[in-house]
Amino acid sequence: MVAIRYVLLLMLITAALFSDIKSYKIRNKLTFTFMIIGLILAIMEGGVQGFLDSLLGIVIPFVLLIILYALRMLGAGDIKLFSAVGAVMGWQAIIWIMIYSFLAGGCIAVFVIGVNKNAKKRFAHIFNYLKCTFLTRSIQPYSDFEIKDKKSMLKMAYAILCGTIIFIIRKHISSV
Repeated sequence: MVAIRYVLLLMLITAALFSDIKSYKIRNKLTFTFMIIGLILAIMEGGVQGFLDSLLGIVIPFVLLIILYALRMLGAGDIKLFSAVGAVMGWQAIIWIMIYSFLAGGCIAVFVIGVNKNAKKRFAHIFNYLKCTFLTRSIQPYSDFEIKDKKSMLKMAYAILCGTIIFIIRKHISSV
């Protein structure tokens, strides 16, 4: 069953990445389909306990990441992608995949800033955001997802793919 989970996982993330690259969106049809597949697979493999594990894999990313969505630092499609991954892999795996994905996202962001040579602009943007938040004592959206400026947006699907690959590799190294 582990091999089936990995195949489903890579199919899901690859399709999500292509969708994100093409349209800047990760479609509900894709994520909800894999959530259902993940739940069914979990029931077949582990009964009620498997169902609960998969269900928690869906809920945990939503609960942990909703603040980033409210601040417009993360898109709804990214959260649903994490939830779909959690449905397929379970709650313990999704926690590690999220950690690895955010670390990978940080590395990718540093690389992109270096390539685009816009570190000064990016740091000014975050400084102004934090200053505005502090002075007004209110939290404003960090970015506008409707602006498709390729130099300022990081597609989280890349980071989720990297985080998933890191998880799979670490899982197999630790089991050897």
